[in-house]
Amino acid sequence: MIPRRLLDGALRLPPVLEGLGKIVLRHPLTLALIVLPLALLLGSLAGYGFGRAGSAPPYRATRLQAVTADLGRIEGDYLLAAGDSHIERWPTRKLCGLPLVNAGVSGATAGAYADFLAELPLPHPPRAVILTIGTNDANAKRFSDAYEAAMRFEASFEPLLGTLQRASHIVLVTGVPPIDTARAEGFSAEAAERIGALAESTCKATNGCLVANPFTPGLPMVDGVHYRDYAAVYRRIGPALCTALEREHAVTARSR
Repeated sequence: MIPRRLLDGALRLPPVLEGLGKIVLRHPLTLALIVLPLALLLGSLAGYGFGRAGSAPPYRATRLQAVTADLGRIEGDYLLAAGDSHIERWPTRKLCGLPLVNAGVSGATAGAYADFLAELPLPHPPRAVILTIGTNDANAKRFSDAYEAAMRFEASFEPLLGTLQRASHIVLVTGVPPIDTARAEGFSAEAAERIGALAESTCKATNGCLVANPFTPGLPMVDGVHYRDYAAVYRRIGPALCTALEREHAVTARSR
């Protein structure tokens, strides 16, 4: 049997809590002022934890899902537009009489896009691929000078071009748009120029690769990097691409 004096002592609240209890009983509003902030704090912490657990997937994964869905709706011949934000902002969905699947990924470098392409399930080979890549390789945080930027780009671009050529008989490389560094901080205009020239020269030295650069100086831009009207810009590659497709179709027909 526990002595009553010990039991009473064990059940007695500490003086601080006893005093707080008396205050709350005399002033109910005080209870609300104490409990409400605690409830809000606990609720926000719970919401934060839930938000982290259910956070949105990375943009690359979301984009992969969207492009995969577009490819899943393709049954016949199609064109594939590949590259960075210049491609992704291109709204055209039909070119040279064929549906155009836009597989652009904003922010992609040549190396990052090669990784994205490796996960992209093509239902069957596209008739042609249009490739614009290199602007993000000209981001100054990625290199110490323009020469290093070009060398890094070359190391990633050649394998990427090879992958695309194994997927399609025609690959059209557009080059890289010029950068207005007065409006686009963090990018190197010299690096972009070197990278663009390297992309074009690599393509010209490769069988089945076609160069058609629509990025002439003076076209209206919105931020020193991106154009205002990509439908109008990419319309300029139409003649070269359509001619190449017609030529390829004629060769295929003769071989049957």
